[in-house]
Formats: sequence, structure tokens, C-alpha cells
Amino acid sequence: MKERLSVIVLTVVLGMAFGNAREWNPPFPRTMYFSPAGYYGSARDYFLAKYDLAMPCGGNAEHGDLARATHLQNSNIVIGGTSRQGAWPGSEPSQAFCYHATFLTLSTAIKPGDKEISFNNATGYGFPTRDKSNYAIIGKDDWIQYGSVDGNRFTGVPSSGAFAVDTNHPAGDSVRFPIRMSGFGMLYNLTPLAPKIDGKETWKWFVDNRFRIQDFSAYDAVFYDAFRLKLYREDVEAQCGIDLDANRVDDFDEHGLTWINQQWQEGAEKLLQYEHQRMQELHPVDFACETLNSGTVEEGYVFDYADGMLWEGFMRFAYDWKSMVNTNLKWEKKQQEKGRPNLTMITDYEKETREMGRDTFTRMRYGLTTAILSGAYYGRTFGDWYYIGYYHDEFDANLGYPTSEPQELTSGAWVRFFDHGAAICNPSGKIIQVASTELIGKSGYAGPYYRMRGGQDPNFNNGELFTTVELFGEVRDAKRPRNNQGDGILLFKQPTVVVADIWVGNTYNNDTSPASDPVQLTGEWEEVQDEPDIFPTANNCFSQWSHQPYNGAYHNDGIGYAVASAGNGSSTAVFTPTIGVPGYYEISEWHGKGSSLSSATPFEVVVQGHVKLSGSIDQTKNSGRWNMLGYLSLPQGKSAFLRISNKTNGQVLADAVRFRYLGDHVEPDTTPPNPPQNLKIVE
Repeated sequence: MKERLSVIVLTVVLGMAFGNAREWNPPFPRTMYFSPAGYYGSARDYFLAKYDLAMPCGGNAEHGDLARATHLQNSNIVIGGTSRQGAWPGSEPSQAFCYHATFLTLSTAIKPGDKEISFNNATGYGFPTRDKSNYAIIGKDDWIQYGSVDGNRFTGVPSSGAFAVDTNHPAGDSVRFPIRMSGFGMLYNLTPLAPKIDGKETWKWFVDNRFRIQDFSAYDAVFYDAFRLKLYREDVEAQCGIDLDANRVDDFDEHGLTWINQQWQEGAEKLLQYEHQRMQELHPVDFACETLNSGTVEEGYVFDYADGMLWEGFMRFAYDWKSMVNTNLKWEKKQQEKGRPNLTMITDYEKETREMGRDTFTRMRYGLTTAILSGAYYGRTFGDWYYIGYYHDEFDANLGYPTSEPQELTSGAWVRFFDHGAAICNPSGKIIQVASTELIGKSGYAGPYYRMRGGQDPNFNNGELFTTVELFGEVRDAKRPRNNQGDGILLFKQPTVVVADIWVGNTYNNDTSPASDPVQLTGEWEEVQDEPDIFPTANNCFSQWSHQPYNGAYHNDGIGYAVASAGNGSSTAVFTPTIGVPGYYEISEWHGKGSSLSSATPFEVVVQGHVKLSGSIDQTKNSGRWNMLGYLSLPQGKSAFLRISNKTNGQVLADAVRFRYLGDHVEPDTTPPNPPQNLKIVE
């Protein structure tokens, strides 16, 4: 155990010696945000800055601006810029991709505008059928899209646009099919068999091109989404095969899977090494880390070239809980041996079909304690594309660093001890009782322990001395242990209060904290959608998501704010927090930009039916930030709220209100102002 702790200290010292401003070894819990959908939302930088680690994805200049803006708010956060092994059709030279063994030739000449293409099947292999894979390349690099295959014809070819026939092609010209990968776009050919591009191997050209179009100096690490550690037959559609050596024969039949993956590994290793070199050139005094997501377990050769992996969707692609934890502990050990940061991550999500699943705290605690026990970062989002982040009380806790390895308890739970407490996780698939007596005698035990006192789930996080706890568990599918449900708890050596900022905004998932409800609007208000796809935005409202739907889903989470015209006060907006821990709270308001806004929006804070604070807000100023209105003692429950109205001189914005816990006692500021200097009497 002393050896383990000395390695942890070494990692911190290395970070300090390199002179970087990032916190590469934060205490646990370690929190993270991941979204392959990219960033959307006017205040995304504010939301990202709450975390220890962020992988917001995206490759445009605006994403670099987002990273820089986030670093200004939190200089410790580590932000990864995204690379992917795939590319969308038509975006890269045709020689960059892997191809199916299916090879055709045109039976008749074609020209621009043709909607049907006739061909001869030169190889006898089938056609790709995977979603979004109806693309082919005619001749050298003429990308076309087709609707279907009718005998020996492509039908549904567009007559114009990016994927129409672009030039004349004679009969006999080639028709090839780049491989559509599960994830993002077509699969690059990283193997040594690939033709060179501009005199460079494909893996090297790919990295240089990525660094050309994306400014990685804004990032601290490279994050690979949809990384292929190895290839499987089902990856490339069995009926079409794969033809790495371009001889029109399926390599699975000609050489076998082992040979294919030998070629693939050789190129992937060179890619990772070269990309690390490019990052190190940009960040000579930093770690220049790389971390990967392939939707499966990252082990083997990748241990030597990367600094962690992502478990997308928590147990979504795992076999079971133990295998996930064991893999994470391998990463933890390997990174300690290398003296490098461990960027292994678990990101969980609530599906669109569980739109109101935000407050399923057992699920959050199950994922969080799994991550803590296994040395990983943890984040939780809404949507299949992980686009809206949830922020929980436990994320602001501080357990410190591990003082033991994970250990199994007699109840079926697992525990790991830390400087300031312990984390317990129940992966058993059943409801269990965990007693404090089970902890006594375990390596690292330093009890007694206390439950944390939190605001979002105060009945569970009640701050009491820990004696026993019931942890939820359930077997959802006996044949798929990854679908088991569990629970967990954080314990502390000292009484500890942890209350994350309470946000009350316009939507349930986007801008309102767990356990609280969105604003209640009365009268005539117009709900305004946030703006997508640009950063910085024209309107800096309090929002992390825009109106753009994903996967065909739209749950009204893209509303940025509501606006009401000046009137007699009949239009009101009531922001009601759920107070789990009574005490003093700082109350602040956020509004974005707008036209003809009120310079004196009236507000009042009502506590148990009595107005305790009132005033006005000048919404023509100080947009895109928290503006403190005052602080008050608030009781537990929902009996306190802030209300604004349209009884004013301009348009009123109902955007967001923050309630920040200050403690159970607040000393008033009694410091007198500085005396005036250089006064003159004017008669």
C-alpha cells in the first residue's frame, strides 16, 4: 500500500514539475463530461467548467474557442480535443479508406445528372447494407449516394449535389465501396498496405490533417471517439468482406482475422505514437495525453500508447461489473507504473424514453461508486447522445485519494477507503443491508464514518453516523449481467455537508438541478429556443443545449429563456428551489442579451409566505453571468421562491436563478467603506 501511495504522489509531483496549470490527479470523486454530439448551448463553457475532465467533442474552430473559454473559468480542468478513425463520405481523399471486397465495373457510361447507374458484378460479393452505408466511389474519387440496388442497377442517385455523379465515366470504370464503421463515418485504412497520400502513410496523413483543421493547442489531451483497437468480421459486414491489399479478394478468406489485425495494429500503434508526438510539440511542458473510446474494453497494446479509456453508457458495452472494475484497475496500475495521469472514464446516461429519469439517484450512485472504486472519472447525462449533463451533490464531495484497494464485504457490497472516508458499491443485483461492522478490520478502515449531508436526496444523504444502509439492487436480465441495477454510498470520517449549486431554469434537464423543478410561468410569455452550433453565441442565456434535436427526439430541452413584454405585473415567473439542507443561501440571477430590455425588473423572494427580500434587476447590463441579489436563510422544502414580473419599463427575461448554499450561519459584512479622499467644498 505504501508503494501505491508513493506512485500517486509521484504523479502529482510530475505534474507540478512540468509546470502545467491543469489538475491531472484530482481527488475523488473525479467528474467528467462527454458528448459525441458536440457542444450546444449558450452557457456550455460555464457548465463544462464544473467538471474535472471534459470531452465535448467536435473539430471546428468554435470548439477551440469553447475550450479556451472553459479554461478561463476553471484553469484546472483537463479538456480533450476529438479525433476519430472515421470520416464522413466525400470529406477525405478516396485512398484514405478501407474498402469492401465487393468490386464492380460500370456496364454503361454515365454522366452528371444520371439517376440510375448500371454495373457488372466483377467479384460476386454482396452489397453493404449498414445504416448510412449507401455510398460508392466511381473511378478515382467521385462519391455517389444511391437509394437501393435493383438487380444490376443503383437507383435513387441524386441528380445534383455533393453525392450526385460529378463527371463523365466510361463503361468499365470501377465502382468501390468504402467501409462504413459503427460510429462516425467511413473507416480509415491505417495499415501499411494503404496507398500513400501526398507522400505520407495514411496514419501520418490522418494525424497531420486533423491537426491542420483543428487547433489542438486549445486542448490538453486527444480523445479518440470510435477508436478501433482491432477489427471483427461483423464490423465490415460479412457478405462484403474487406480488401486491405486491394486485390479484390476478401482478406478474411485469403489471410484470416489474425493477419488482418496484425496489419491494423501496426498502423494504429504508429498513429497513436505520432499523435502523441504532435501533441507534445504543442505542449512541451505538459503530459500530452491520449484517451480512447471504442465501445468495448481497451486492453492489450493500447496500454502502452494511451492514458485511459471511456466506458460509454456505463455498463452499455461491458460484460459485467467485475470485468469493468478489473479493467479499470489495470489502467490505474499501468498509469502509475508509467508515472502518467489515468484518464479512464465512465459516462452514464438517461435515455430519451426515461425523460424524467434525472432524479434516479440510485443509478447515479451505482455508477459513481463504481468509478470511485476503480479509479475512474464519472459523468451522467441525458439522451442517447449524452448531450445534457447532470450535476449531483456527490460531484462536489472530496474523499481525497485511495488508501486501500477495493474489498468485498460479507453483504455482497464492495468498499474502498480514502483519505477522508470510503465509497461503498452494491453490484450484487439485489437489495442488501450494509452494516458498519462489516467495514471494521478491512485494510484502510479508519472509522467510524458519517453519511454526507446533501440537498438533492436528503433522506438518503442525511448526515447521520453510519450504522447501516439499505442499497438498491435488481437483476433486470439474467442473461445479461451488465443490465443489473445497483446503488452506492459515500461515507466520511467527519460530519460533511455537500450541497451543489441549485439552478432553476426553463427546462427539466437542460438548466435545472436534480430534485428541483423548472420555472413556473403565469401570464403571457414567449419561450425562446437557444441557438445551436456556434460559440460564442449571440445570446449568452443559461443553457447547455439548443433546439436542435438528436435521434429524432425533442423534449423541449432546448429552451434558453422566456420573454414577456412590459405590462401591469400579471405575467410572472416563479423560481422555486427544492431545499434539502436548510441554511443560508446566496441568491443570484442570470439573464442573456435582448432588445428593449427592462432596466428595473422587479423581484421578490418569498419565504413561507412572507417577502424577505425585494428589489429590481437591470437586465440591460451584466448578461451571461450570475448577478447576486442577496442571501437569506431558507427552510427545507419548497416554501421559498423568487418571483419576477413584467410590471416594468421594458421586456423581461426569465432565464435562471441560482441558490448557493453558504452554511447554517453567515457573518454579515460589517467592514466600513474606505473614507473619501481629496474632498473639495464648492460654494
